[in-house]
Amino acid sequence: MDRDGTLILDKNYLSHVEDIEYFPDTLKALEIFQDLGFELFVVTNQSGVGRGYFSLESVYVIHRQLQNDLREFKLQPFKDFAICPHGPDDKCQCRKPSGQMIQDLIAKYHISPKHSYMLGDKLIDAQSGQNAGIQGILVRHQQQSEFPFFKTLLDFAHHLKSRP
Repeated sequence: MDRDGTLILDKNYLSHVEDIEYFPDTLKALEIFQDLGFELFVVTNQSGVGRGYFSLESVYVIHRQLQNDLREFKLQPFKDFAICPHGPDDKCQCRKPSGQMIQDLIAKYHISPKHSYMLGDKLIDAQSGQNAGIQGILVRHQQQSEFPFFKTLLDFAHHLKSRP
């Protein structure tokens, strides 16, 4: 899943731990995903690194805090993080909507694409899932597209839970 705008509020180039703010439904949704047997990964563009706003180490510090927060709430930490530190003009192969970061995680962890989802608040998140061969899902911000939309992560978690 995407990080900023999906798991936590998008603070526009988040670089300080004290600025992390979860959506009210995030932790409960993650608990349901884990109860359903999903392994959780974060796939995030962090162009603030490429633009020189903050260091890659700042991104790692934020991610360590996310892991600690999950442990504090008795949840399994994220299995892994895939980060594109490049700016939009760098024309890299990993930046969403490319599916490269997701494909790399699928290969590394032997994940079944058939039973996987890419959740995000932007069209490029859902497109990156599609480009990697998995289902893209939009949450929080509806955009005209062919992708399924859910108002919150928790709505999507309940949708998965209610399926036979």
